[in-house]
Amino acid sequence: MKRILVNMLLVFIAGMISTSFSPDRGVIGKVTFPLGNVLVLSQGETRFRTVSFNMPLKSGDKIETKKQSRCEITYDDGSVVRIDEQSIYTVEKATITNEKKEVESKLSIGKIWANLKKIIRGNDSWKLKSPAAVVAVRGTIYRMNAGADSSTQVLVYQGQVDVAPAAGSGGTQQGMGLAPGQPQQIQAPTQVAGPRQVSMTEWFEIVKAQQQIVVRPDGTYAKSEFNMSQDAQLDWVKWNKERDAAMK
Repeated sequence: MKRILVNMLLVFIAGMISTSFSPDRGVIGKVTFPLGNVLVLSQGETRFRTVSFNMPLKSGDKIETKKQSRCEITYDDGSVVRIDEQSIYTVEKATITNEKKEVESKLSIGKIWANLKKIIRGNDSWKLKSPAAVVAVRGTIYRMNAGADSSTQVLVYQGQVDVAPAAGSGGTQQGMGLAPGQPQQIQAPTQVAGPRQVSMTEWFEIVKAQQQIVVRPDGTYAKSEFNMSQDAQLDWVKWNKERDAAMK
């Protein structure tokens, strides 16, 4: 009898050790506000399932919001991403620890609002992709719209973001190899080069607060300021600002 009790105790201790050293791998946040019909497809699964409040968020999860639905997710570092109706957002890969923070996500279509914590370490990174653009941030508040035509709009409210065309978008630039937005001088009789492919390493744009950028599917873009007062009247913007205020 004594031996049986000892064996049971050993099994219990082994189970406790296994649990302690085998955490739920890939968990990098949770769903903090599901609204309406929100679905998730986890990596390795074939069927979407309904999202629930405080559901763990894992690397590889794809979240889809149906009509009149929204979803707020909070990463382990306190960064918040909100997904508007009829959107598809994927956490492609993410690592958030005391030593490292590296997140890559994608908005395939729809709208997101991001309120991201400041990145301090130089080797940390936070990137959001769309069919047309890649946005790199170091702590800011911005939103992204990914259109059905694969165009992308990014509007910045606080801080700044770096925006470049997505790989394979085939962006073209007219001129002598200068980055878009820079002045070009053409001196006769020098022949002006025609349109050519522009790689991500050749240009990116810094978009600051109260600025927006629209990146087209071919990689070309337009950057300008936007009217903050008019923007604040949008229901999507109002809701996010209310949620942000509640976080403080």
